[in-house]
Amino acid sequence: MKQNFITRGALPLLSFAAGFSAFAADTVTIQSMKRVEINQEKPKLKSFFIENFYYEDFIYSRGKKTELGDQTEVSASLRYQYSDDTYLRVRFETFPEDNRFNNKTSRFEILAGHRYGSVDFTLDLELNTNEKDGTTDTGGTSVGLDLDSEFTNLNWQLTEDMSLAFYPFNFDGEVGVEFNTWDVTRIYFIDGAPTTVLPTPGNNKVVPKTIPGLVYTIGSDRLNAYVGAGLATYLHPTSATYDLQNNATATRWERRETFGYKFGVNSRTEDSRVWIGAAGHTKSEETGSLLEAAASAYGIFRLADRFIFEGELIGAKNGKRPWRLDRSGTWFEQTTTPGFFPIYSDYNGNLQDWLGKTDFATSLRFGFEIKDDIIPYTALRYQGKHFVFRDDESANLLRTADESQSHGGIFRGAIGTFLHYGNFVVNPEFEYRKAKNPVFTNAADAFFANNNQSQRLLARFQKTDYQFRIYLTYSFDGAKPFTP
Repeated sequence: MKQNFITRGALPLLSFAAGFSAFAADTVTIQSMKRVEINQEKPKLKSFFIENFYYEDFIYSRGKKTELGDQTEVSASLRYQYSDDTYLRVRFETFPEDNRFNNKTSRFEILAGHRYGSVDFTLDLELNTNEKDGTTDTGGTSVGLDLDSEFTNLNWQLTEDMSLAFYPFNFDGEVGVEFNTWDVTRIYFIDGAPTTVLPTPGNNKVVPKTIPGLVYTIGSDRLNAYVGAGLATYLHPTSATYDLQNNATATRWERRETFGYKFGVNSRTEDSRVWIGAAGHTKSEETGSLLEAAASAYGIFRLADRFIFEGELIGAKNGKRPWRLDRSGTWFEQTTTPGFFPIYSDYNGNLQDWLGKTDFATSLRFGFEIKDDIIPYTALRYQGKHFVFRDDESANLLRTADESQSHGGIFRGAIGTFLHYGNFVVNPEFEYRKAKNPVFTNAADAFFANNNQSQRLLARFQKTDYQFRIYLTYSFDGAKPFTP
């Protein structure tokens, strides 16, 4: 995350682009989905090169004023092309907003890939530079398998139009582009088999896990369909009366299974790209999952040579008993509310209103390609009051002071532009948001809004907000976001 380089290179463009803005999607997700082989630059053998670079920064918002540098997300990958069939990639990513004091979110990954005949094999390793001994940071370094990575897989090309892939850790249960859900098939369980689950972890911890499985694909690069299935085990008390929030005692624990599934269709032409897909699993009530299932339809089209239209409609069924985890993700978030409420609850200890509900979100974006390197656009987006996904506007995160209600439904509108400079793309954006309920913080009450629940009640929340942010991406093969 080379922020100084990016800031020097990108910020001078803001004077040009301040009149534009964006209703932005996850640029990395969209870019990877729309990667095309046309004009793809071929890497030289036995050479290192920067394959991808991504930078995202919040510049200014009504509720927090200047945010430059506070919520910077950066990822970069360096690739070594040993031969046409073998490569090694080193990737680094960080998001300091999650934990800027000790950069716990900084990650190094090593990805190796090799093709032998009709078989492709990739292995994703994770480099941990602050190894823990129990709960103590020892400063050690370790390299091991990334246990929730979809990039570790073995793919057999059975025929020209059929393939079968085995994912030993994660068969990729993400759904959505503009509204990305992260892994729908991500589950949790408590490791340690405690007789009583207490507010303090002791020798126990929450363990995240994704579902491994097989994915069968039929069709060509232009049109294909896929279906996948998998199983994952988790630990759970045997008692039928066990309830994590109301009766968290257990004398015996056993291994249980959840079944995961996914299916979808991909279509691509020179002027269009369409993806329809769904994913889910069967035991959200016992595994603390945010989501039980989700389905999305996404498309981007070039019309009359210069006009670009993009749209998405996504629906999600929320988990029945989602666990509210702390920043580390290893135990439950602690609040000052009397009692222990490990499942998402409001200030009074009542379960939040989105649990087990189904809701949807939709987005539309229109752009006009002035030249090959300038595409201004405008966008509209709506999220239902119970819709849960991976961004901060999710119904479980954007809530009123006592957390009894979400935003109640939120409309978002924006204008923006994509500026292309060779393999670099700069995307400044301005976004206006209006919610039914007061959920946006204001600069005068930042201390109260960002602290524990009792202090949060003293903050004055607003129904409207706006943000200005910037994205910068680099791709070795010249892939362009917001193009079919």
